Amino acid sequence: MSSVKVLKTLGVGKGIKMNITIDEAEPKDSIKRYTMDTVSTGEEALHIPPHWHKNHSEYLSVLQGRVEVTINGDKVMLKAGDPALRVPRRVVHSIRGFEGERLIFRERPDPAGMYKAMFFNDIFSTGNFGGFFHIMRAFYDGDTYLALPLYFQFIDEVFLAIFGGIAHLFAPGKPEKL
Repeated sequence: MSSVKVLKTLGVGKGIKMNITIDEAEPKDSIKRYTMDTVSTGEEALHIPPHWHKNHSEYLSVLQGRVEVTINGDKVMLKAGDPALRVPRRVVHSIRGFEGERLIFRERPDPAGMYKAMFFNDIFSTGNFGGFFHIMRAFYDGDTYLALPLYFQFIDEVFLAIFGGIAHLFAPGKPEKL
């Protein structure tokens, strides 16, 4: 019997879903315990715009297909079978899949924990990316900062503090459970 269980499946976009899984055989502090697998049929290309995280790193890998990962402006093609790519905290990164290509893309947070699954549960609670203030509130609550064109993380933080704070006044609150 497998110790891996799907906790929730989220709609991300047209032909794109995310499976949030737990491997109960892994210890609670293992980065292998919680996994977010994004599955794309290729009907719509996966696109995650430039962003960064203040308090966590990520391990990115591809189980099927390929993605282009841009890290601080450098493009890396990540294919199925390649070792996981570590994106350190505070490093601007974006991800792009390819239309017409099936993709299974895996993400694991470091430090380990349920917080990243809760972030995705929040951001995709509407069945895809929500409106501006929903996104700002979710980013504010979830350690994700938009990488604005000026390339100063301080400005990114101020932008999110202002608009994320305003969003808390009228955007729906974050879900408390999956």
